[in-house]
Amino acid sequence: MSYIDIYAGSTKTKLPSPSTLKVDNEIIWSSNTGRTSTGKMVGDVIAEKTTVDITWECIRDADLKTIKTCLKAGFFDFYLPDCGELVKITVYRGTISAEDRGELGDGLGHWYKTVTCSVIQQ
Repeated sequence: MSYIDIYAGSTKTKLPSPSTLKVDNEIIWSSNTGRTSTGKMVGDVIAEKTTVDITWECIRDADLKTIKTCLKAGFFDFYLPDCGELVKITVYRGTISAEDRGELGDGLGHWYKTVTCSVIQQ
């Protein structure tokens, strides 16, 4: 299993290693973007923004607490690996969804089957 280091917040708190980390680099176009009568695309690129979809599998209460604390409401710093470097972007988060697994009888507390969240660059 590979481990991905991601961090959030001004104190650069390390988040639990996600099972999957999907990064979309999106192009933001000007409002006058569209197709002409000949079908040619016209418009101006305003910016490039990043959306990160994160999935954690089989995590405990303590890990979910860290996720909820770091991925707070509002804007915050988010650090993710990109081409061998740790890149910082300012983001806001979407909904944190947790699929409850319950107690497994292993004495390690409550578990969640999956936890997902997206962070979107400001």
